[in-house]
Amino acid sequence: MKKAIWALPTVLIFGYIVYMQLKMAGPDPDEFRVQIDKIEKREDVLMIFGSVENLTNKDWNSIGIEVEFYDSEGKFIDETSGLGSNLRVLKGYQTENFKLSEPLAFLRIENYSVTKAKVVGGYRY
Repeated sequence: MKKAIWALPTVLIFGYIVYMQLKMAGPDPDEFRVQIDKIEKREDVLMIFGSVENLTNKDWNSIGIEVEFYDSEGKFIDETSGLGSNLRVLKGYQTENFKLSEPLAFLRIENYSVTKAKVVGGYRY
């Protein structure tokens, strides 16, 4: 009986660790569709507007989005990432718009031709 009592906290702690790892595991980028709709230079800031679609039934919080810039030959130039505004919670099978902003002083994208975007972070809600 005493062994069972001592084992209970161990089982509870182990179960909590497994639960938190599952909850905190980042999203699979293939479970989202990210579209860039418009990129604008406003004074010294690059504004990126787009949408992200959750292709699963899981709800996500604090979605991170990465945008990569490539030249006409497909060579990587630069990237930016951040938490998309208006993306506090992205429910399953939902599409939301986002906006990223980055000071142009931090980017070297004068001659980009192609952009690629993906989800790079988030937490299950």
